[in-house]
Amino acid sequence: MQTTSIENYPYKYESWLKLSNGTDVFLRPVLPTDSHLLINLFNKMSSRSLWFRFLRRIDSLSENMVYRFTHVNYNSEFALVAIIKEDEKETIIAVGRYGYEPDEDITELAVAVRDDWQQLGIGKSLLIKVVAIAKENGISRFTGMMTCDNNIIRNILSELNYDVQYSSKSGFFQVEIVT
Repeated sequence: MQTTSIENYPYKYESWLKLSNGTDVFLRPVLPTDSHLLINLFNKMSSRSLWFRFLRRIDSLSENMVYRFTHVNYNSEFALVAIIKEDEKETIIAVGRYGYEPDEDITELAVAVRDDWQQLGIGKSLLIKVVAIAKENGISRFTGMMTCDNNIIRNILSELNYDVQYSSKSGFFQVEIVT
């Protein structure tokens, strides 16, 4: 695993996003110190949302997963988190990410939004921003796995007019996206 120093933190990707309900959300690249915030996000997501994200029942994030999700190189691996103030503390309510998997020579793309913040445009916005950042880093082809009934992401991909191919694999859809 690579360790990431905060010295190469890409401040240029920090921005504000106004959601459809009028809430302003701060978007920024993930930091190595975000472990507890990501665990908190995980703990506040429904089993259905976790199933859509991980395609399996998962009760907790392993230390290895938390490390991998928070220690990115901001080039071939990148994550953008959406932050609000909740009870006077920073809280991550959504994350969009991509990550290169050298063993398979693919770049995976994923978005997760806390249930009480869904349907406000944050997932779509994160997806657009993460794909644009990937393009800046020379990445324009992505893959992902999704449940066959995840119409939310299918509708978002359709709206964005990306070149998307779906194929059945192990009871799920493998999604290939070219931007």
